[in-house]
Amino acid sequence: MTQNVSRKTVLYGDVLGAKGRRQIEEASLDQAVDITWQTEPILFDPDSGVSLVFVDLDDPALGSPEFLMSVATAGQGVTVVGKANEPTLDLSQRLSKFGVAEIMQADECLVRLHDFLQELETSDKNEKTGPSKYSIEALIGISPQIAEIRKTIKALSQVDFPSALFLGETGSGKSLISKILHHTGTRSEHNLVEVNCSAIPDELFESELFGHARGAFTDAKKEKMGLFEYAQDGTLFLDEVGNLSRSAQAKLLKILEDKKLRKIGDVEEHDINVRVVTATNLDLERAIADNTFREDLYYRLNLLTIHVPPLRERAEDIPGTVEHFLKFYSTLYGKPDLAIDDRAVGEMLEYSWPGNIRELSNVIERAVLLSRRRLIHLKDIKAALSNSRLTPADRRQIVIDVPPQGIPLSEIEQNVVLQVLNMCQWNKTEAAKFLEISRPRLRRIIADTEVEQNRRIR
Repeated sequence: MTQNVSRKTVLYGDVLGAKGRRQIEEASLDQAVDITWQTEPILFDPDSGVSLVFVDLDDPALGSPEFLMSVATAGQGVTVVGKANEPTLDLSQRLSKFGVAEIMQADECLVRLHDFLQELETSDKNEKTGPSKYSIEALIGISPQIAEIRKTIKALSQVDFPSALFLGETGSGKSLISKILHHTGTRSEHNLVEVNCSAIPDELFESELFGHARGAFTDAKKEKMGLFEYAQDGTLFLDEVGNLSRSAQAKLLKILEDKKLRKIGDVEEHDINVRVVTATNLDLERAIADNTFREDLYYRLNLLTIHVPPLRERAEDIPGTVEHFLKFYSTLYGKPDLAIDDRAVGEMLEYSWPGNIRELSNVIERAVLLSRRRLIHLKDIKAALSNSRLTPADRRQIVIDVPPQGIPLSEIEQNVVLQVLNMCQWNKTEAAKFLEISRPRLRRIIADTEVEQNRRIR
């Protein structure tokens, strides 16, 4: 059993109209789905598990690019649907840059909400009949790397191992592999609980994972079950574990060593039996050397290590992955006869996929949404790639992800140079002018670092 199907949706503005809202209430649909009605551009809690958001684009405050982008990037897996009185293809293409997946009229939004409920009902049935969607076949690919991961999963399916560590870039499929590992293993009859460590503030870490007793602190008006307790006899998946603070690492290490749980404010300890699977995109060995990650915790988590390769290192897996997402999204959006041109697939084979599987999924979804023919052509994929997100060139902005433990200055320089080169389509003269350095110095930086390996080809 897995607790990752969210029933939460937020409606900003007059999305359904008075008649549509009345239908929702009369059919008690708002009881089957956790609906929040919001009239102001106030962002929902990113940790609340919202998966579907409707926004009234005809409201200037709600339809602003800034608000749409903040909604689209809040939490994981949030789908944004825009409501407009007069939807146009131009509007869809323009707002897709800000994360809006679909634009439709009010009556269509009501249908979309009903479809969302149907998806939840189907998901409920799947949970009762078994987690077949997370069988070993769910791991798509023909590359030697993926074949090796399949062998590892099969070998572990009959073993009740205590921990495993997944290493790989963001979007490479670590979460999917954790689900397959759980559902094909000896603990599949129990809960799989997923936690994004980056989303939990340090001061709430202990309460979220261990729970608290009633009266443990001022706002503790009732007892709270922690995620470790909820995952009893099952699996706890800690994503982005490398971003935990040293304090949180110490608390995690203690419970892993003692296999005892004591809630905040409680005096009794309870035995726990939880498989802890972790994942990170950081180099933990370097983090240990920098004294930002505990070596003892690393060895506790590192009983089994699975390296998940980036998509650019296994290009032979791209056609099969494209076919999978094309089938999924064409069915989802009512375009079952949709196909894709060989030249379009060739374009994707040449692209470096810095966002990995997650980016590929977004590109195919966008191409399916905007397709007006039965065949997705090369120009459709190029448009989807260029609109897959706001690029630094669009924003004239450099984005650096800084982990809690900090980042070496040399790595910041390398990251900036790479982003500027990609921004300038690897025109070195233009990039050198942008960076205000000489072209020979830029060539030296490229030669002395791994910038060339991460080149992004359009």
